[in-house]
Amino acid sequence: MVRFIHTADWQLGLKLRYLQPERAAQLRLIRFQTVRAIARVARDRQADFVLVAGDVLDDNGLGRDNLQQTADALRSFGDLPVGLLPGNHDAATADSALQRLELPASVKVLARREPAQFGNALIYPCPLLRRHEMDDPTRWLPMREPGEGIRIAVAHGGVIDFAVGADSETPNLIDAGRVVAKGFDYLALGDWHSTFRFNSRAWYSGAHEATRFKETDPGAVLLVEIEAPGAEPRVERIPVASTRWLTLDLELVEDAQVAQLRRRLDGLEERSLTLLNLNLRGTVSLAARDELDALLADYSERLVHLRHDTSRLQTEARDEDLAELRAEGFMASALDSLRESRDPSAVDAIRLLYRLNREAANEAS
Repeated sequence: MVRFIHTADWQLGLKLRYLQPERAAQLRLIRFQTVRAIARVARDRQADFVLVAGDVLDDNGLGRDNLQQTADALRSFGDLPVGLLPGNHDAATADSALQRLELPASVKVLARREPAQFGNALIYPCPLLRRHEMDDPTRWLPMREPGEGIRIAVAHGGVIDFAVGADSETPNLIDAGRVVAKGFDYLALGDWHSTFRFNSRAWYSGAHEATRFKETDPGAVLLVEIEAPGAEPRVERIPVASTRWLTLDLELVEDAQVAQLRRRLDGLEERSLTLLNLNLRGTVSLAARDELDALLADYSERLVHLRHDTSRLQTEARDEDLAELRAEGFMASALDSLRESRDPSAVDAIRLLYRLNREAANEAS
């Protein structure tokens, strides 16, 4: 019987260029901290070993600072055996960053296509020897021999019938069905960042922390138990992520919904660890749009990252908005012209006048 942790796609040192530098540094640090969380899970659940199915590192060009942080995080596993498979981000090329890591004896880089003993299981690594392999990296795997014990293959890439077909020119393409047919008890896959069950013996663990909003089910590791050769694996998904990546799609049809949105954001747990993708559509008044803009500016500072799309949100200059402008003389004439204009930018100009008027009123009060 074996019990092990299947994880993948840590991408330690991830650049996150779309974030402000200090926020990107915060998320990079969290990714290392989550590796330590995985070590705690492995000890608490009495795992025999840990397999990282590729993309341990974000790329082979990482500097010594990221390599040191990686080595320190891996030491948190103590004497628990850990296998690191080279993936497309950290392929086993001449400049392999995995080979430059100063690792404890219990941590092995699985850079050769040859079996390795981990506890009561024989591990068959399928490392990527270059970033893009046009041949199936699992092709070398042998058929089960009579009397063999528990056999586990570990590979990194897309699987046939998942997103592409067998005749695809897609690199790093894996025939998972063929691997299982060769008598493997489990195929530990990496590359897809969401937890995904291909079949009962072939799983993607997903990334330990999300890397983008479109990932549907990241942030976990898999605890896999196999009683004996040929026995069906028992797989348990265990959440480990610290960050929360949320997407909200809202249609605003009345001004009161802006206040409702504020209450919803105020109710978020651990806002300093939350990234939000907010998509808004509909129509609001000038007053509500002013309130919304202030809300977005506020939460852009409070969240790790706020990405918002208001391109489908219309602003309507209503009578109650215009009554606040108190325009006279030239300003009144300009306002009348803007109201009658069909130029889309006219609404933006009215919004600006409205905002300036409110700011002046606030300063006077």
